[in-house]
Amino acid sequence: MKPPATSHVISLPMDDGAQVEAMFAGDPKAHFDLHWHAEWSVGAILEGRCEFTCAGERQVAEAGDLVLMAPYMLHTAGVSAQGFRMVMLYAPHVWLAARLGWPDAQRGVLRRAVWKDEATAHALADAAMARDASEVGRRLAQIVRAQTGDALVNVERQMGDARVEAVCHALATEDACRIDPATLAQRLGVSREHFHRLFRAAVGMTPAHYARLARIGRAKVLLREGQAAAEVAVQCGFADQAHFSRWFRRCFGVTPGNYMGVRECGGEGPREELGGLSA
Repeated sequence: MKPPATSHVISLPMDDGAQVEAMFAGDPKAHFDLHWHAEWSVGAILEGRCEFTCAGERQVAEAGDLVLMAPYMLHTAGVSAQGFRMVMLYAPHVWLAARLGWPDAQRGVLRRAVWKDEATAHALADAAMARDASEVGRRLAQIVRAQTGDALVNVERQMGDARVEAVCHALATEDACRIDPATLAQRLGVSREHFHRLFRAAVGMTPAHYARLARIGRAKVLLREGQAAAEVAVQCGFADQAHFSRWFRRCFGVTPGNYMGVRECGGEGPREELGGLSA
């Protein structure tokens, strides 16, 4: 069976009530713009090749490789032109922290982002395809434990400037979606030009780019809470629902409607289409 032309997401309920999401991707035209996830991202490449950047470093993952990214790591992705298949799981940090003995606000330091382990990659994909939440949870904890050291760092990004951190917090809130750069500069007590330089040096992108990513991240949370896509588009400051849908798909690989639909039907994605992704 050929890989599906679109990506699909399912939701896997853990024993303690947490939800782990699994995205099955097989679109050879898939490209993901710069974005982040609040969750741990653990991927298994089953076929083809994925080139991406993570935390500013270029990475390449091929069939049989595992991919691991910590929460809030900025990354992009593009896949090979033929026969691409991947399973990516998104695990809440607090859920993983409880299993690994970490404080809620801290995590272990990653040893590497990509490594070859065909047996584990296929076992993880098989467990996700079978919707075996217990096995998925066991595998995720095992993978993250093996690839993190004893030293702990804060989960959320540290900007190194309390003023910039305050602005980032404001940009991530619902009522700040339409704050313009001049207003943000005024909050910091600096000129607009100085604000842009200060922000870019601390964050690595412009305030406008960061604001869009923060709005997309917030939109995902609101969709997960069950709010309608049209309402979320308005709340998060997008021009219209179509604009919101384009950006959501460019970052997360699925449309808001697909993301909501799978969650509303209890994670039961279209089995006949996902079947082409089995290992």
